[in-house]
Amino acid sequence: MDGILIINKPSGPTSHDIVDIIRKVSGIKKVGHAGTLDPMATGVLVILLGKATKIVRFLEIEPKEYIAEALFGIDTDTQDITGNIIKESNAIISINDLKAVMPKFIGDILQIPPMVSAVKVGGVPLYKLARKGKIVERPERKVRIYSLELSEFFVADGKSHAIFKVVCSGGTYIRTLVHDIGSKLGVGATLKSLKRTKVGIFSISDSINVENLTQNRIKEHLISLDKSLKHLPEAVVIDEVVRLVLNGQEVAEQEIEPYSISKMPSPGGFVRIKNRAGALLAIGIRKSNNGLIIKPEVVFY
Repeated sequence: MDGILIINKPSGPTSHDIVDIIRKVSGIKKVGHAGTLDPMATGVLVILLGKATKIVRFLEIEPKEYIAEALFGIDTDTQDITGNIIKESNAIISINDLKAVMPKFIGDILQIPPMVSAVKVGGVPLYKLARKGKIVERPERKVRIYSLELSEFFVADGKSHAIFKVVCSGGTYIRTLVHDIGSKLGVGATLKSLKRTKVGIFSISDSINVENLTQNRIKEHLISLDKSLKHLPEAVVIDEVVRLVLNGQEVAEQEIEPYSISKMPSPGGFVRIKNRAGALLAIGIRKSNNGLIIKPEVVFY
């Protein structure tokens, strides 16, 4: 079982907990994930099985899409509803107030990572420092918000609530985005719920639940290495050089089928190296020299 499995993560377990479950059910030791989800968050978690653990850097796992509910009038120490309330306001914002500030959070923006995060300062993850009650300065990081849409706005229990659809770059903290919007409005805000609906080319519609997971269900829903990398062009090699590819040796233009040459990327770009039968042999990189030369980077057999 080599491939990609899309899990619809429930609220509660960590991303590593899900990896452990997949290891036990599949019987495969090499299991990883691409893109951590906080324990409270739900939705798309990309799981890598077997040889797929080699290809994470080649996958299309950006942008990411989320559905987030913001609760205004509350600030917590974790920037989400699981934390301790450190500030509370009875102010009710209007939908017009919210719409007025939203454009300021679209495009390239700067975020300060929350203390409860895996970002390292001085080689130590912030969450470990937070557990000791320490708060340290964190450098701002640039992230990109491709779109920020307001899906719903309502008032309940004396607090304003908003549901957003966010499309963003990797490394974006949605709870920090919500916190910063609340700060801009002067009332504070915390993340009440979060669901990730897309990671690059992988969608919630591709996912399965972890409940009652079996080996057969994993096999049924496993996305092959080739399909996971379909955004990369194909370099189909002649039979005589298949063994060379599998030994990590370069192939030149005369050793590649003419019909696939026209789709080759610019120097530095990656390709799927396949044989005439359509089997994925390796991922290669086009070298930046004269002529067409493909160097295998990751070999699968």
